[in-house]
Amino acid sequence: MPEKPKILVLAGTREARKLIAALAVNAEFKVIASLAGVTKNPADLAVMTRTGGFGGVDGLSNYLQTQGIAAVIDATHPYATQISCNAAKATRHLAIPLLRFERAAWEQANDDIWYSADNVEAALNLIPPRAKVFFAASAKIAAPLKQRPDLTFVIRTLNRPSGSEVLQNAEYIEGLPNESWSEESELFKVRQVDWLISKNSGGSASYGKIRAARELQMPVAMLKRPKPSDGILCASIDEVLKTLKACVKNTQHCQANL
Repeated sequence: MPEKPKILVLAGTREARKLIAALAVNAEFKVIASLAGVTKNPADLAVMTRTGGFGGVDGLSNYLQTQGIAAVIDATHPYATQISCNAAKATRHLAIPLLRFERAAWEQANDDIWYSADNVEAALNLIPPRAKVFFAASAKIAAPLKQRPDLTFVIRTLNRPSGSEVLQNAEYIEGLPNESWSEESELFKVRQVDWLISKNSGGSASYGKIRAARELQMPVAMLKRPKPSDGILCASIDEVLKTLKACVKNTQHCQANL
């Protein structure tokens, strides 16, 4: 019996978890999940799982070759540009199919007060002096906040920074977003927040803060999504499964005729 095609899923999102669960019960493929290692003690994915970086494009290319990966599914966060870029380059070099499973962006509602920003610096330019800002765009990209010592920031992060990365004019909250908009609203009121800076991450898990800002009529500096990476864009799990089967079948057919 021929070996099942190996599929590498670059995971880390709720959608990736659901996709992996669907792939795990599919008898056609052997699934390997990859996590960046940011989240402490992540829940078991019920498939072979590796944690940590690959070592850039070369490291990822080597892994794909040595493991005999037949296709890669990039189901990372829409703003995880580095791993997406590396995946695009590695799969292009090796002629391996790449699928991009990306959740839809949030759409502005009538009562939302949104201001679009290309980056954090542009977002900061929108905010008036002496405001208190809830920064929900990851502590990893918080360095530009040092440019506005007149502002006070509340930064929610999975892992609190240390040393020189700690901002003197910031309060840190460790943890994940509240799915409940009422809990997010109460947090904003208790912390006396004036503005919100957020990525347009999409999905339901972190939408609570957006709904809370709407209910409080709080302005939001919304960071634009980066341009999508290479790969076949899929908007649903069914579309991923259908496209994956076609790509792997086509690749196997091409290899058989070499």
